[in-house]
Amino acid sequence: MPLITIIREIVEEMKKHALEEYPRECCGMLAGKGNTITKIFKTKNIAKSDDEYELDPLQQVEAFEEIDRLSLKLLGVYHSHPHHPCYPSSLDIRQAFYPDTAFFIISLQEFSHPQVRAFRIAEGSVVEEEIIIG
Repeated sequence: MPLITIIREIVEEMKKHALEEYPRECCGMLAGKGNTITKIFKTKNIAKSDDEYELDPLQQVEAFEEIDRLSLKLLGVYHSHPHHPCYPSSLDIRQAFYPDTAFFIISLQEFSHPQVRAFRIAEGSVVEEEIIIG
């Protein structure tokens, strides 16, 4: 199982973002160096849906510019599942456009205890990543 480190504040920000956008899915991008995520980029979900997400293209470009400016690397994309388990849906798998990044899912199925898991998705294959929260 691959390994990725993420700082605790970013995990809390992802959970907060998911709760703020409920009942719609939230989404965003995660960047850092090596295998350590140190920066979050919250984006609008232009799909405005409770079971689908699409990152705002303008915010996505702005995030990539900031990632380049800070000499970071895109390490992850995140979104929430307001009503579903913490596992990639068939749509998530079809729309996994960054095979070299981790896909983080925040499930709000247990609303008071959001669950966060990460996966690698490439060519229809899903592999869970071990997360170290630092």
